[in-house]
Amino acid sequence: MEIDYNQKTKMNKGYPKIRKLGAVSPYGEMTPFVFHEKLMRLELIDVTRGLNPFDENIYACIRDVASGKIISRFGHGCYYFSGYSENDVFYVLGTKCRLPDFCGDTIIVFESKDLLHWTSRELIRKEGWNFFNTSLCKGKDGYVLTLESNTQPYAGEYPFTCFFATSKDMKSWNFMDPEKGFPKTRYCGGPYMRYVNGYYYLFCVTELPGRRYTNYLYRTKDFTDWEAGKYNPFLMPSEEDKSIAPHCADFTPEFLEEIKTGFNSNNSDVDMCEFGGRTVIDYIVGNQLGFYYMAEAVYDGTIRELLENFFD
Repeated sequence: MEIDYNQKTKMNKGYPKIRKLGAVSPYGEMTPFVFHEKLMRLELIDVTRGLNPFDENIYACIRDVASGKIISRFGHGCYYFSGYSENDVFYVLGTKCRLPDFCGDTIIVFESKDLLHWTSRELIRKEGWNFFNTSLCKGKDGYVLTLESNTQPYAGEYPFTCFFATSKDMKSWNFMDPEKGFPKTRYCGGPYMRYVNGYYYLFCVTELPGRRYTNYLYRTKDFTDWEAGKYNPFLMPSEEDKSIAPHCADFTPEFLEEIKTGFNSNNSDVDMCEFGGRTVIDYIVGNQLGFYYMAEAVYDGTIRELLENFFD
């Protein structure tokens, strides 16, 4: 069941004040994170831009945001990378692709204590399923993994649905009943999940009329009843997306020209972290047809404040 607002609902906090800073990278799905007091970013590098059969030159990279330098490259054979930090270890989840497809039934986890040297192992596998984007968080009873999938007959009538798996140790996993997949009544992709004060908060991409794409925020305590945020949608395409952030990296002059006139109908695949006393929000701009780049925004508060205020 999904809970929404009614005629008595009040907006106590108002729409969150998020400031867009502009384009920061020409690459794809990303996770900003803090490592040894430095702002870093995991990025997907895809030379095909998702338009051609899977290319072995697709991989993940780690970027030092301040310098713009890429400090390591890894993850060949995987796609849809997402990151998770715990105890000075950074974990990167990648969907192992069934070549030439951009999806697969296995998630690989890469681990590093220095962001330079990486080990890898199979994290989870569900034969016959198609997995795309993922998000890993830790709640009160262990880890929860969110998996985007279009696998029938479990997914909804629209292209993607979020499914969930749990683990005590990040090694042995149990899939939740597919009936708990959410939501099954609309397009849902690019998940980002965070656990705060008894709730699992889930950002996911949704499609609006006219092939516009944005993010909606939901929360749940039991993966059965879901509450929609009062201030949805979270980020909408705007002219601010076409500005260029001072700390941008790897843009060619040709791509910067393309940004000026490229059709922007998309703010999607959000991920975030806290740094410098505020929340850094990265997201993807583009048209969902092969033209995309990464942009950044900030919220002057903690992630907890951002998430909880969305429901007040």
